[in-house]
Amino acid sequence: MSIDLLNRRAIVLTVAFLSAFIISITPSSAAEQNKASSKVYFTLGDQHQFPLTEERSSFGCSDRIFTVVELSHMPKTKYDLAIVWIDPSNTERERTEYSFSVVAEETRLWSWLSLSPSTGAAMIQWINPAAGLEEFVGPWTVEIRINGRRITSKNFEVIC
Repeated sequence: MSIDLLNRRAIVLTVAFLSAFIISITPSSAAEQNKASSKVYFTLGDQHQFPLTEERSSFGCSDRIFTVVELSHMPKTKYDLAIVWIDPSNTERERTEYSFSVVAEETRLWSWLSLSPSTGAAMIQWINPAAGLEEFVGPWTVEIRINGRRITSKNFEVIC
């Protein structure tokens, strides 16, 4: 989505991708190493804006929404990750793309989304928290793709 389009619609949507945080654990058996798996969940951030491990399915309009991807027992090589954010109108709102390398048995990656109201809406948000954010309220879908292949999709809801 271009900056001009954002300015015309007076919507500011911020997406950032934090660098991969790799968790090293004790190597498992050879049988377990051949069983690649993934877990995807949504959460809030801690005081340092790192994602928590507590899974959530609904968020407020002012929340920073983290999508966390935990990969286990993946072959140790380089991958391309895409996190596709699809809004309640079923429109791709944002896409976060990142290359990463698996170097341990478990890898934790994340992306976050913050919603911002249209210009001028902030003055009435104390009366109506959804002011300027109406198009963001409702069910969202996030698709996770690795090397161009969709591995999963998951839903959350924005409630103001």
